Amino acid sequence: MADPPSSHPQPTQIILFLENLWQFAEHDEAVYLDEVRTTYLHELGHYFGFDEDDLEERGLE
Repeated sequence: MADPPSSHPQPTQIILFLENLWQFAEHDEAVYLDEVRTTYLHELGHYFGFDEDDLEERGLE
């Protein structure tokens, strides 16, 4: 993990703004599901310490 454990009472979270992704996908379900997956994996990659270049190499830009 990139950051040491926190004393904050709430666990680490990845928050996806699904309505924004739905609008970005122009209400196409297949595009939407792909964007949700890609966005989640991208943010999870940041959690594990990957930078933008690392994520781009993995197709998660």
